[in-house]
Amino acid sequence: MNLPYLSGRAPLKVAVYAGPTGGHLFPAQAFAESFRDRCFGCRLELVTSMRAKKLAVRFPKGLFDAVHYLPDFGLPNRLFSFQSLKPLFLAPYLLTRSFFYLRNFKPDLCVGFGSFVSYPGMRLAKFLGVPTLLHEQNRYAGKATRWLVRHADAVAESFEGTNFSAVVRRLCTTGLPLRKFILNDGSHGTKESDQIRILVMGGSQGARGLNRAVLDCWASLSDEEKNKFVVTHITGDKETEIVADQYRKLGISSRIYPFYENMAELFRGCDLAVTRAGANTLFELAFYGLPAFVIPFPYAGGHQKLNAQVFAQYGALEFHDENEWVGDWLADKLRGVLTDKIQLASMSAAMKNLARPKAGDHLVEISLELLEKYDDRT
Repeated sequence: MNLPYLSGRAPLKVAVYAGPTGGHLFPAQAFAESFRDRCFGCRLELVTSMRAKKLAVRFPKGLFDAVHYLPDFGLPNRLFSFQSLKPLFLAPYLLTRSFFYLRNFKPDLCVGFGSFVSYPGMRLAKFLGVPTLLHEQNRYAGKATRWLVRHADAVAESFEGTNFSAVVRRLCTTGLPLRKFILNDGSHGTKESDQIRILVMGGSQGARGLNRAVLDCWASLSDEEKNKFVVTHITGDKETEIVADQYRKLGISSRIYPFYENMAELFRGCDLAVTRAGANTLFELAFYGLPAFVIPFPYAGGHQKLNAQVFAQYGALEFHDENEWVGDWLADKLRGVLTDKIQLASMSAAMKNLARPKAGDHLVEISLELLEKYDDRT
């Protein structure tokens, strides 16, 4: 779409709000990369919380012109505790700080990627007359997003049919934006043996439960069956040595990492993923056409199970709840792969059909359309 008005105005300033986990920050990063490609000389600033520092330092240099960290907060799971009072004490400070940030930065647009850290700034932006765009990553919208949708100028959903708590002024199904290093890869590794290459990854919050389920699964397989697999297992920070020791005892060919920087390398070098069902993970798997056996993270409102259901209905993955039987279920699935009872090729094709590689560009188009409408009003 041609937007000639951009050539005659000052460089755009955009405030991006995102929660502290990869599920929020990675789509925010992908959007920022797409926006910079389209709008030369723009100024992008990120507002997140303190817990995001570990991931934010890994952003490409110069992606955000500034990163602002707010205190960590959110709604607690238990009522009548000290934690339940923390948001109330912080609210005046967060609103005041957000107000002065917006007044000083004077953004042309605010874009939110969920989590409570996005709420004060996005809500005030609308009050101050700044155009706002929300992106919801999951099939079931988070609380902050559900509270903000009635105030947003536009809402983008990753999964068609996401539930929102109020009528949305403008709703677009975009998919989930992927980071540039994924989009610029898209290649597939050369298979050097007949072994089935499995990638295991549990994400920042769900690694421990997935590690346990996978190790239970391997213990159920015979030595002959185990020899037909080679595993790359990302354990999370706390269980690397424990998991590595278990693989040595089980006699399974494996590479064990607490974290891996170049995920594109792992995706293109595997035949099958065993993973959680975070939206970012599923859309990255779709980009590579990598089929999956999925064990959704059972907490955080159960949204991962809903994500998995969407992909499962197209035959791209199979999933099971995290419970006492999940190890046996996974072992049966791996045996099915060995006997061709489960056809990875058909799952791969179904997964590839769900890819949305233009999601970041779509979000940029929506952003620029909002800016044009606001410019016309003034």
